[in-house]
Amino acid sequence: MPQWPFPANTALMLKRLVPAFALIAACQSAPAEAPAAPPEAPSVWRPVDPENLLLFDMGEDDAGVSRTIAIELFPEAAPANAGALRTAARTGYYDGEFFYRVVETHVAQAGKEFDQLLEGAPRVPLEAERTIGADGFDPLGSADLYAGEVGHRKGFAVGRAGDQEWLLNCPGAVGMARDDDPDTAVAEFYIPLLPRRYLDRNYTVVGRVIDGMDVVNRLARVQPFDEEETAALFGDDAPLAYQMAQYRRSKLDPNMIVSARVAADLPEGERPAYEVMETPSPDWETLKDSKRDYSAIAAFPVTPPKVVDICILPVPVRAVPPETPSSP
Repeated sequence: MPQWPFPANTALMLKRLVPAFALIAACQSAPAEAPAAPPEAPSVWRPVDPENLLLFDMGEDDAGVSRTIAIELFPEAAPANAGALRTAARTGYYDGEFFYRVVETHVAQAGKEFDQLLEGAPRVPLEAERTIGADGFDPLGSADLYAGEVGHRKGFAVGRAGDQEWLLNCPGAVGMARDDDPDTAVAEFYIPLLPRRYLDRNYTVVGRVIDGMDVVNRLARVQPFDEEETAALFGDDAPLAYQMAQYRRSKLDPNMIVSARVAADLPEGERPAYEVMETPSPDWETLKDSKRDYSAIAAFPVTPPKVVDICILPVPVRAVPPETPSSP
């Protein structure tokens, strides 16, 4: 039977190693420190700045339910136009006015209907596109008919070509109405009811409806007065002008704007609050994939192509319930 080749000073070596073995054992038996908690995942919802939130009180419907249209402005894209809308809301410009042009499958337009009411009003320039790098732009991932690339920036649908970027005329976008001259906008705005992409880069888009698009879609359809009717309304024949005014009011009453306010001007406890899904984020990617891939639907004999149109998938928005005051 072979013998282990211990050296002559084995005992001395073992004596020296015993304390070391004891220390190692103590370290192995000591409880391990708890791992540091992983950092919290960033929120996938962005709060809407109340300074960029316009609230249009449209009164009550036939059932007595309050109607509100909430618009988020995007001042980074169109600062002068966003400022004009904000100022208009703060000075009562829209109070008692109407959505006076609501054309089926086209747009709903609001403000002061007649040029006679806009004389002397300051004009704002066209801000239909801007130069900006791709940082912060989230590509949609599907081809587009109107732009080299489309996607989202802070939840707003945008198109890009090189370093040029512009907001899109998708349903719910908020664009600035104007005369033929590009730099003649005041505070009239329009909301596309269907995609109106041919308007892209021709009119300033300054925001989008984030709540109340159902209210917009249910507005009474009405066309503006023609030249002859307008001339009678502002003519010297007072009885005829009164008659025309009453007739116009009967058509527009369902579309009356009771008031428009900037949310930041309301008491904090009374202002509504909203959050927009972040783009990009895991939730947004999952949502896009669900609208792009219909291969799992057994009822479809032909699988649609895996594409999604930018205008049929708005970035989700949710209302934030008010905080419940804590008990004393």
